Amino acid sequence: MNSPDEQTLEDEDPWWQSHKDSMGVTLCSVGLHVAVLAILAMIVLPHKLYDSTEYMTIRTEVTTNAPLETVDNLEITPDKLVAGSFNDLASVAVSTNVVSDQPSATTIDTKQEELQWEVDAMEFLGQKHKFGELSGRTDEARSILLKAFGGSATSEAAVASGLVWLKLHQKENGSWSFNHTSKDCGNSCTSAGSLGNNRVGATAMALLCYIGAGHTHLKGNYQETVKKGLGFIEQEYLKAENKGDLRGVPFGNSGMYAQGLITIALCELYALTRDRHLRNMAQDSVDFIIAAQHPENGGWRYRPNQGDGDTSVVGWQIMALTSAKTAGLTVPGRVQVRAERFLESVQLEDGAYYGYIAPQKKSTTTAIGLLCRMYYGWDARKPAMQVGVKYLGALGPAKDNQYYNYYATQVMHHWGGQDWKNWNRVMREMLVSTQTQEGHAAGSWAPRDPHARTGGRHYATCLSILTLEVYYRHLPLYHRRMLKKEI
Repeated sequence: MNSPDEQTLEDEDPWWQSHKDSMGVTLCSVGLHVAVLAILAMIVLPHKLYDSTEYMTIRTEVTTNAPLETVDNLEITPDKLVAGSFNDLASVAVSTNVVSDQPSATTIDTKQEELQWEVDAMEFLGQKHKFGELSGRTDEARSILLKAFGGSATSEAAVASGLVWLKLHQKENGSWSFNHTSKDCGNSCTSAGSLGNNRVGATAMALLCYIGAGHTHLKGNYQETVKKGLGFIEQEYLKAENKGDLRGVPFGNSGMYAQGLITIALCELYALTRDRHLRNMAQDSVDFIIAAQHPENGGWRYRPNQGDGDTSVVGWQIMALTSAKTAGLTVPGRVQVRAERFLESVQLEDGAYYGYIAPQKKSTTTAIGLLCRMYYGWDARKPAMQVGVKYLGALGPAKDNQYYNYYATQVMHHWGGQDWKNWNRVMREMLVSTQTQEGHAAGSWAPRDPHARTGGRHYATCLSILTLEVYYRHLPLYHRRMLKKEI
C-alpha cells in the first residue's frame, strides 16, 4: 500500500504525459519536413560564388595646381659676376660624393654632371692634337678642361677682367712696363714697379697672358693687342747686337728672366700659328739661351755663362726650352743633361726639395725644381716626386708669395687627383677674392709680397692671370702620359 504522498505523485500526470498527444503530431511534421529537404537537396540549382578576399577601399581627391613657369636659357655670365656683388660660383664647386668604397647597385651619385666633365676631359686628353701640349687653348678645349679641373665662372671672369686691364695699360709702341701708370690711372692704379726700363720682360708677361687664353696675332678678341706687342718685340730683336739676345737695355739682374719669358711667348705663338715670320726669331732666342748655359754646372744666372747658376733663372730657361720643343724647334740633348746636373747640385733627399744656389728645403725653389723634373720625365711613381708634392700640398698656396704660387700651382695641376683639388680650391678662391674690383685698377692685382714690389701691379696681375689659366694653359702631364700608356 502506498503512502498518501506517493499516491499523490502517481495520480498526477507528468509534463510529458500531458503533451504526448501533441508530441506525436510534432514528430510527424518534423519527419515530413526532413523528407522534403532531402528531396530538395538532390535538385541542383544555379548559385553565385563569393570571393572571401578582404578589400580596402581608399578614397582620393584630385586637385589641380597652377603650372610652373619655366625660364629658357638661364645662365650666369662672367660679366654679370664682375658687375654685380661678386657672388662667387667657385664657392659652390661640387665634388663627387663617395657613397661606399665598393660600387654597388644601390650606390647613388648625384654629381653626374661633374663626372661627365671628367669623362669628356679624359677623352679629349687621350686624343692626338694639332697643338700638342698647348691644345687646351681652343674655345672648345678651354670649356672642357675648365669644368673638369676646377675652374669656375668667376675664375674665368677674373681672367677676362685682367686682360682688359692689361690692354688699357699697353703703351703706344705696343710694349708694357712694370711702371704701368698712365694719365688715366689717377689714384687708382697704385703699386708701380721699379723695373720700368725692362720693357721686354713686362711685354713678355702680358703677351703670355693673352696667348695662355688662346689669343694670338692671328686669332681671338685681342689680335691687335697681341700684334702691337709682337711688333715691339720684333723691333727689339732687330736692333740687338747679338742675334736672339732679347734681354733688353739695361740688362741688369732681370735680363735673363726677360730672355726666358719672351722666348716662351715666341715659341708658343709659333706653335699655335705656324707663322713662318716668327720661326727665325723664336729659334734665335732659343739659341741664345742655349749658348748662355754654363757648360760645367749646367745652370743659368743673370749673365751668360755665369758660373753660379740659380734655380729661379734656371726655371724660366727650362720652361722656354720646353716650349721650343713643343713648337718643333731645335734643342740639343746636351742642354737637358747639363740642366739636370745643375738641379742635382741644389737638391736634397734625391730631388724631393731644392734650394736657390745650394741644397736647401725652400718652398719656391722646390716648386720650380719639381716642375722642371716633371718636364724632364720624372713620373708619379718616383719617391722623391711624391715627397716633394706632399710637401707643397701641406704648405698650400701662400698669401704673400705669388711667385711660389705660380710654380706650385703648375706642379699640383700636373700631379692631379685629390691633392690638386685641395690646392685649387684655396688658390682659386684667394685669387678671385683679392682682385681689384673698382676704379681704373679693376681687373688687376696689387702685389702682396715683398719680392713682387719691384715688378709692381703689372707683375702681380700677370702672374695671377697665368695662374688662373692653369686649367687649360698646359695639358696636365701625368694625365696625358697615363692615357698614352693605356693606348
